This record gives sequence, C-alpha cells and structure tokens, in this order.
Amino acid sequence: MPTVRRAHLLMVFATAFAMVGCAAMRRHEARDTGDLLVSAGFTTKPADTPERAQELHAMPPLKLVSQSKDGHVVYRYADPYSCDCLYAGDEQAYAEYKRLALKKQVAEERLEAAEAEESAAMDWGLWGPCWW
Repeated sequence: MPTVRRAHLLMVFATAFAMVGCAAMRRHEARDTGDLLVSAGFTTKPADTPERAQELHAMPPLKLVSQSKDGHVVYRYADPYSCDCLYAGDEQAYAEYKRLALKKQVAEERLEAAEAEESAAMDWGLWGPCWW
C-alpha cells in the first residue's frame, strides 16, 4: 500500500510541476508577443474594470483576432497571463507586427544555426562529450 500511495503522490507533484511550467511558458510567450505588438504600434488597454476583465477573459487568450469595425479591420490580442490587458491595432500596426515577428524568427534561427555550428566544431579530445 505505501508504494501505491508514494506513486500517487509522485504523480500529483509531477502534474503540479508541469502545470507551473506551462503557466510560466504562457507568461513568457505573452510578454514576448506583447513587446512586439507595442513596438509595432498596438495600444495596450488594461482590464482595470470588471467589465473589461470579463471581456478580456471571454476572448481567446494569446491569439491575434481580426474584426471589422466601421469599415476598418481592427486586430486584438488578449493577454490574461502577463499583463492582464488587451492589445489593439489597425492594419498598419498588424503589418509592422508581422514584419517584426519575421525578423525576430530569422534572428533566432541564425543564432541556433551558429550555436549548432560552434558545438559541432568543438574538439572534445580525450574528455569526450558532456553526456559521458
């Protein structure tokens, strides 16, 4: 019986640990995207009233959603994890966001390629790789 109890406790701790890790990743993703959106010209609207908070939580989180309003397209991004706010922008801000996101992606890919190349070029000699 103690072994079953120990396994159950281990499962509970592992689940809790995974949930905390996922939440941290969502906050990090939200913060990174929020920084890009602001740089692109989106405005930040805090959910500082009960009505705004309710509207924010009714939207799909961490997804850029387009909506037609008065003949213009408006883009919104709900962030209930990092800033508890809504980012809003027009077509010009959206185009700038896409440009900045692509630029960031290319930079990250170049860094990964450079790191892989550097790692492959290392001479481990007698010590061998770090996993021994």
